Amino acid sequence: AGCHVRGGNVLQSNKTLLAPDLERYGLKDPQALYDLIYAGKGKMPGFGETCAPRGQCTFGPRLSDGEVSDLAAFVLERAAAGWE
Repeated sequence: AGCHVRGGNVLQSNKTLLAPDLERYGLKDPQALYDLIYAGKGKMPGFGETCAPRGQCTFGPRLSDGEVSDLAAFVLERAAAGWE
């Protein structure tokens, strides 16, 4: 949440959680978003329980499969509502 306040992105302004960016990067599908949250990509760390390699994953608490699914659904729901 710290990097994506109200759907934005404090590290890479062109990679937000707003609907047009999710579409542009192929993340409108719940499974694609789940995979990104779980394993990470580029500057975004993975948050899944068994995320690997370690350098690509968060050093903080990991999320269960259910929590990653819930988070992906939440992001898509909020993006559809314009993060209002």
